[in-house]
Amino acid sequence: MAEYYTKNFESYSEIFKEHATYLSELMKIMDDEIIGMGLPPVGRTKDLFRMVLDTSYAVDRAFREKHELESDTVSITTFMSKDEIFSQMRSALSEEFARYMESTNGAE
Repeated sequence: MAEYYTKNFESYSEIFKEHATYLSELMKIMDDEIIGMGLPPVGRTKDLFRMVLDTSYAVDRAFREKHELESDTVSITTFMSKDEIFSQMRSALSEEFARYMESTNGAE
């Protein structure tokens, strides 16, 4: 990971402050909405932060849909068990290893 803050701290810290301000505002909105619904306040900043981050995935998706924006990510929903996923991973790795060995043996 590039540590940009060591290269240009002034510029980096300005951007960091902007993001921190917006994230704090989202945390305040989340807290206000929870209290406004008659629910007990979250109480811990760490929990409120986590709730905002968790909610941001759904909000980002809704924002893209509302503004008809293309997503640069691929979302895959799977209903496979842990064992099925591991089995698929083993198969894929075995196939890739076999392909690598074939290409290595052919290069000699």
